[in-house]
Amino acid sequence: MTLLDVILIITVIGLGVELWRTRQRQRALHDQLDDYAAQASDLTDQLHQVEARAAALTQGPPHPLLVIDAASAIQLANARACEVLGNNLIGQTVIEATRSHEIDAVVQAALSQVQIAEQSVTWNIRPYFVRVVPIDSGGAVVVLEDQTELQRLERVRRDFVANVSHELRTPLASIRVLIETRLAGAKDEPEVANRMLNQVIGEVEALTQLAQELLDLSTIEAGQMPMQVRVADVRDVIDEQLHHFEPQAQQKQIALNNAVPIGLRAEIDRKLIGRVLGNLIHNAIKFTPTKGHITIGAESAADKITVSVSDTGVGIPSEDLPRIFERFYKVDQARGKSGTGLGLAIARHVIEAHGGKIWAESKPGKGATFYFIIPAAKSGNDILTMTNDKPKSK
Repeated sequence: MTLLDVILIITVIGLGVELWRTRQRQRALHDQLDDYAAQASDLTDQLHQVEARAAALTQGPPHPLLVIDAASAIQLANARACEVLGNNLIGQTVIEATRSHEIDAVVQAALSQVQIAEQSVTWNIRPYFVRVVPIDSGGAVVVLEDQTELQRLERVRRDFVANVSHELRTPLASIRVLIETRLAGAKDEPEVANRMLNQVIGEVEALTQLAQELLDLSTIEAGQMPMQVRVADVRDVIDEQLHHFEPQAQQKQIALNNAVPIGLRAEIDRKLIGRVLGNLIHNAIKFTPTKGHITIGAESAADKITVSVSDTGVGIPSEDLPRIFERFYKVDQARGKSGTGLGLAIARHVIEAHGGKIWAESKPGKGATFYFIIPAAKSGNDILTMTNDKPKSK
């Protein structure tokens, strides 16, 4: 073996070792790259999770929500904010987007003092509550809460308390006067005393009716009124109510007419729909003059039945028609004389719980007609149970 052969062998061996080392380094580098790729994938997944959480946090609130930087430029806006302020919000400042110096003043106070700032403002002729929460990294989250509905509910609450107080005050005052009069000497006159006691009983019954109707209305509005929905003959349900009110109608010589076709069947809670009919018939008798007429009719169309209660009474002024189904609302011309003002409100909730609607048409002096829609019976249906407005087969 020559020297040249030895050199070639040594060179080949060296190259082989270097190639092996290169492959080892390549393999290690490949494994490292795989680790980096896995880490990058994990980081990407984490980023997507963070983005999803951020989107959920910003899109979840029903109010306009903005994320701004330290210069009050908008960096993120939820769907409600885009709906109210427009779609091109990113990059605009708060003052540019809202055009409200009041809102911008709250934002600047929070950014400069690095603390939560909040204030009630008027924006776009509506009441808003502005809350600005600074972020540690700079900037802040701005929430604009529309207070219109909240203020409306507060007015409803105040009106409700005032109406209940008014409805309680009159019978309680009457009871006190009657008792004081009896104690002052009327007890020595049995006939007068008995009449006063009967009047006290009447006032107590009125208070009991008010309390029961308030409880019923509260239960229905809360969606907690249990309903037993069955297939019922509409004419039979109306006959029951007409029979109940026949003595009152006879006293005023009012003719009651059941014009509902025979065999018309509906899926209803018989007791509750009977209560609606009773309220409408009672009102019709009360506000129909002597020798008047009251007619109850019904028409079927598709899967609905429209029931009507018509009278020849004093009628309802057009300006009062939209409000007669409100709690405690009474038409001054007639309905202010008696009643709690809750009957029609209860009727509206009962009909809506059946998936229908109720309304009235009238011309003053020419009577009124109340209509309500209930579901027609489907073939094969017998008994259903329903809580709120969601029927379930039983």
